[in-house]
Amino acid sequence: MKYSMALSNGHVVDNNVEVTFQLGDGEVIDAIDLTANLAKVGECYEVLTQARFGYGLLGRPPHIGPNSGLLISVEILQAEDTPKIGEMTEAERVKIGDRKRKIGNDHFARQDFGRASTNYRGACKYLDPPSYEVTGEPTADVKDLQTKTWCNLALSELKGGKIANGIQAVTRALQIDPKNTKALYRKGKLMEERGELEEAEKALKLAVNIEPNSQGCVQYLKELTKKIAAQKKKQQQMYKKMLNLEEEEKEKEKKMTSFGDKETTWL
Repeated sequence: MKYSMALSNGHVVDNNVEVTFQLGDGEVIDAIDLTANLAKVGECYEVLTQARFGYGLLGRPPHIGPNSGLLISVEILQAEDTPKIGEMTEAERVKIGDRKRKIGNDHFARQDFGRASTNYRGACKYLDPPSYEVTGEPTADVKDLQTKTWCNLALSELKGGKIANGIQAVTRALQIDPKNTKALYRKGKLMEERGELEEAEKALKLAVNIEPNSQGCVQYLKELTKKIAAQKKKQQQMYKKMLNLEEEEKEKEKKMTSFGDKETTWL
C-alpha cells in the first residue's frame, strides 16, 4: 500500500509512504485498516476521518496534534494471503515479527500502550510461536529478539496497568533468557505493582548478582529493601497494637468475672 496523509488544514504530514501490513492486526490506523479490504489492487481512494479512527487524543507528535482529523489518500499496490506460521521459514517469520515490534515501539513512544501491546503480542506470535507450529531451535539472534520483544510487551502492559499480562510476558522472557537483567528489572517493577515486594526483591538481587555494575538495578534494589523494611515495621506496629487490644480485653473480662463472684448483701 502507498498512502499520503494530510491534516484538515491541508498540511501534509506523510507523502507517498509505502507500507506492508496485515489487515485487522493493528499495524495501521483504523481509518486504513477498516477500508483497505474494500478496495481492489491498483485502486486509489480517499478517506476523511475523525481522530478516533486516526491517532486519537494522543496524536502523533510532532506532526499530528491531539484529536486531529485526517485526509488520507490510499493506493493498493499488492494484496496476498499471509502464509500460516508453520509454513514460513524463520527468516520470513522474523521479518514480520520485527516489523510489528517496531510499530509497537512507535505506539509506545506516543504512550498509546494499548496499540503498542497489540503489536508486541503480534510480533511474539511470529518470533516465538508454539513448538507444535515450528521445528528446530531458534538462532541466538532470534532468541535475543524474542526476549527483547517480550520485555517490551511486559513494560507496555505495566504502563497500561495490565499487571497480570505483564507478568506473563516477562515470565516468558526469562524462560528464554533467565539471566536477562532487563527482564528481571521489569519483573521487579511488576511484582512491586502487585504488592509482592519480596518477590520483586528476589528478582533484583538476581539481576545485581548477574550485573553488579548496573546502577539502575543496584539503586532499585536499595529502594525495595527500604520499602520492605518499612512494611515490616508497619506490620509489627499493627500486630503490637492488636496484642495490646487483646490484653486490654482480657483485663476487662477478668474485672467483670471478679465483680460477678462477689456476694451481694441486701438491706
